[in-house]
Amino acid sequence: MEINPAAATNASHGVLPLDVVFDILMRLPAKEICRFRAVCRHWRSLTSDPLFIEAHAARHPGPLIVASFDGDGEHVHLMDLSGHVVKRLPVADARKCLCSRLDLICVADMKWRHSVINPATGAVLHLPDAPPQGSCLDHSSSDEEVDWGDSVWQQDPEYSVFALGRVESTGEYKVLRIPCVDKTSRDIDDTSWLVCSVLTIVDGSCVTRWRSTKSPDLPIDMDSGVVVGGSVYYFLSDEYETELQKDISEGHDIVEPHFIASFDLETEKWTTIPGPCPVDGDYGSSDDGEDVEYNDMWSESTMTELNGYLVLVHERDTENHVWAKKYSIQAPRSVITTTNIGWVKPLLLLDDGRIAIFLRDMGVLLLYDPTADVFSKVHTRRLGAVGLYTGSLLNSQNIAKQQSIAEAGDLIS
Repeated sequence: MEINPAAATNASHGVLPLDVVFDILMRLPAKEICRFRAVCRHWRSLTSDPLFIEAHAARHPGPLIVASFDGDGEHVHLMDLSGHVVKRLPVADARKCLCSRLDLICVADMKWRHSVINPATGAVLHLPDAPPQGSCLDHSSSDEEVDWGDSVWQQDPEYSVFALGRVESTGEYKVLRIPCVDKTSRDIDDTSWLVCSVLTIVDGSCVTRWRSTKSPDLPIDMDSGVVVGGSVYYFLSDEYETELQKDISEGHDIVEPHFIASFDLETEKWTTIPGPCPVDGDYGSSDDGEDVEYNDMWSESTMTELNGYLVLVHERDTENHVWAKKYSIQAPRSVITTTNIGWVKPLLLLDDGRIAIFLRDMGVLLLYDPTADVFSKVHTRRLGAVGLYTGSLLNSQNIAKQQSIAEAGDLIS
């Protein structure tokens, strides 16, 4: 074990040897360590050393669950897979947690206004409509909320959907904004009205202005977005399915239908990728000869990120050279009562092989052991929305705020 000399010198004034203190504190969860930083300057110096933070993260692996509970619209919670709340973050009207494996989290309120939160510092950034130059989210500041005030877009969208991701090559964060406007009487092939925008969070602090970017070539399902690595994925809209099914019913030859739209956060360009197809390879009919709408392929599916992979959960057997079938889960109706597979969302694949699954309509988090074929419920209040947090709550930039026991108690409650 190697510790910063300054930290070692300070910690050596204690009764216990440094190695013993290090080992004891290493076993504690982040919540308790943040409290113990207020005990004395020596412990604060030791536990804020980057080597200690790195070693603690290695000993306590795995992301935390970001959760909002029904009936509590004033907070977002970080909890472990036992249901124990590790940290509570004050955020008004948290309606939805966007699921991405990052050390920042993005939430939406009841009016679909979005905010980016740094759980380690408590800093909250309300995403603006038109931010002035120089606005920033200071990760080293206090829990003060940053708001850029009211302004309007050139268009007047009914609401907007956002996706927060990180460019893997640079480490910078980007937010993709897609406005939802009235599509009545619009041509299916005309997406010029769908003006997408991107905002960059530079070095985790300063925020650039929104800038327009290319729209997707085909209409997308606004509510299906998921971030995997440096890309954002959406199902194509049922408007696309309607046109596709029309071609099928009229006997037109079709190429393999596109299924998913992908936005690359680095290049800021849209592409489409095919989804898995039925095992019989026939998009137009089922085994009994009846017509099968291609819409079934995504109306009966849900899309999610699972340990770095884009994952589809679907009720029918499918095959495709791009996709590989990994798990087949036979869940009794007593466990998963929903009839809509779109409400079943795999959230996390654990090191021991278990899968965390969120049932959105039931507000329940399940753990499934595929080896034993056993489901267990994580005991919590009814969940409204969930996501993942992969950062460390022992952020060294958070130290300055911990000057007293009272302050430490306020940081994590």
